[in-house]
This record gives sequence, structure tokens and C-alpha cells, in this order.
Amino acid sequence: MAVTVYSVYEPPAETKDLTERADRLAFVKEGFSWPAFLVPLLWPLYHRMWIEFVVLLLIYIGMQLVVGAETQGQALSVWVGLAISVLFAFEANDLREASLERRGYKFAGTASGRDRTDAERSFFNVWLPQQVKPARETESTPEPRRETEIRPLLSRGEGEEVIGLFPQP
Repeated sequence: MAVTVYSVYEPPAETKDLTERADRLAFVKEGFSWPAFLVPLLWPLYHRMWIEFVVLLLIYIGMQLVVGAETQGQALSVWVGLAISVLFAFEANDLREASLERRGYKFAGTASGRDRTDAERSFFNVWLPQQVKPARETESTPEPRRETEIRPLLSRGEGEEVIGLFPQP
């Protein structure tokens, strides 16, 4: 039975709703990416990796310019293009992790399972109790009450400045 490992990233924008936070987590599979191998120029666009897309496009264009349009050049171009696709497929998920970190995502942990659904289930079984725990701790330990100082009401006199509803002492 094969086990797939995922790195999990949480977006930088904090949300109070735990369900929304869970929906926004990014699961990035470790290892070879078949979609990146089969459609290498569409894969970075789908994941909004603009810098990686431009670099990959420039590599493919540069390869065509260097190899040329001759018969031997076309055969070499196919093999070099295949090699670039294989190399990109091996590095695609690592590039995606770097792209997420550039956008401010934080590493939240790892998950593993037979498939993505199983990995998500195992991750949320650990992650959700950790997210709910701080809220329970604050509810169970009441904050000590402080005696507040009651100030006498100020009468409006000449020279007293008022900013909005708050008088200046």
C-alpha cells in the first residue's frame, strides 16, 4: 500500500471562523507531479505561479532558438523538451511550496494517507483539536477582575477641550 505525504500551508489572512480557515489550507503533495509533466505550461498557471510560468516559458523559447528548426534539431528539441518536462515535474511541488511561502503562507504541518482525502482526514484529526483548545482555555480560566477607578464627572467649563465625545482632562 502506497502512502502519499502532503505538506500543509495556512494562508496569512487570519479568519475567526475555523471552517473557513480549514477550507483555505493548501495541501501540496510531495514528489513527482503527473499534471506538471503532462501539461507543464498550464500547471503553474493553474496554481497562480506567475514567476515560475514565465521562467519555464523562457526556457522552452530559448530551447527552440538554440536547437533550431532543422530536421536533426527538431528531434533533439523533442528530447530536450521531454527532459525539461520531467525535471519540472520532479520540482513542481517544491516550487509550489516556495510560491506559497512567498505569498505569506505558513507551514502548518504534514499529512499522510493512501490518498488526499485520507491525508486530510488524518491532518484535521490532529489540527482541529489544537485550534479549538486555546478558545476553551480562555473560557475556562476567567480573567481576574480589576478594581476600576471611578472618576467624577467633569463639568464643562471655559477652556475645556472636547474631542468627539471624549473630554480632555
